Amino acid sequence: MGIDIIIPAYNSKDTLLNTLTSIVMQKDLEKINIQVTIVNDCSDYSYSYLVDYFSPYINIQELVTDKNVGPGEARNLGIKSTKNEYIIFIDSDDCFYGTNSIKTLYDQINSNNYDLIISDFICNRNGIKEIKKHDIIWLHGKIYRRSFLEKNNIYFNKSRANEDNGFNQLVLLMKPNISFISTITYIYQDNSNSITQKNNRLYELTGLEGFAYNINWAIEEGLKRNCDKNDIVLLAMKSLISMYYNYIELYDKYDVSPIIKWSKPILNTYNKFPDLAITQDEINIFIKLKEQSYLKHNIKLNKKITFTEFLSKINELK
Repeated sequence: MGIDIIIPAYNSKDTLLNTLTSIVMQKDLEKINIQVTIVNDCSDYSYSYLVDYFSPYINIQELVTDKNVGPGEARNLGIKSTKNEYIIFIDSDDCFYGTNSIKTLYDQINSNNYDLIISDFICNRNGIKEIKKHDIIWLHGKIYRRSFLEKNNIYFNKSRANEDNGFNQLVLLMKPNISFISTITYIYQDNSNSITQKNNRLYELTGLEGFAYNINWAIEEGLKRNCDKNDIVLLAMKSLISMYYNYIELYDKYDVSPIIKWSKPILNTYNKFPDLAITQDEINIFIKLKEQSYLKHNIKLNKKITFTEFLSKINELK
């Protein structure tokens, strides 16, 4: 038994030291077989100096991709090149919270018959820290059972934005045994210099293309694997509600017409199963929950159109 900690890294020398230090500082590492794997995604330099520096304290290696493939494919290489029973992903600009984070995740999954443990994590954005609870989108603060991923052939696709979401939605469609724990184990640094946001002022809009792509990818994979169609329909509707709220949030800032186009494949799938359609009462509940999250963050919404009108616009698109 042990844990593989997989870190995709692209030109990350300014932050990776802190990430690795947060691993070395964890308690009881000697009782847990940990292998740290840096996947160098064709950075402009090697991370061998960090491997040499940390090797007296942890088992650590560097893999190098043949070409720049993005974080998802880099993680796939890390998964294929390692063998421990459990897998934790951490980004090269993030760190573990406190000194018990890895042990907490390990104890929860190793002593129970769980395939996935989801803990709380801190999102540090522009110096404002927010605790994220019961998150099912990002990789942050999670530990996965390798045998579950391998049995269900779960992997990352080749997209370079929101690939976390595609991966996790496919995991959920395969119905893992999950436990949520109210313990903070991870700190996510919202990095404006990351590969998805650097030199891209429109990322808050264009990032939605990656979100929609990954939702549709997970849905298509779920259909291929004969996943529960009720789960697929529910995922489609919740995703459309998310796209709608992004549409009205960004309405006064950008040309939001691309959101209609990106939403089209998701609505097409939803429309294929009219007998499984979500009731209007359920839709209203999901809308209310989404709106509460916006109000919590004092985000102003320009409700130029209703959700029903939003769906109509998508349906009208050829």
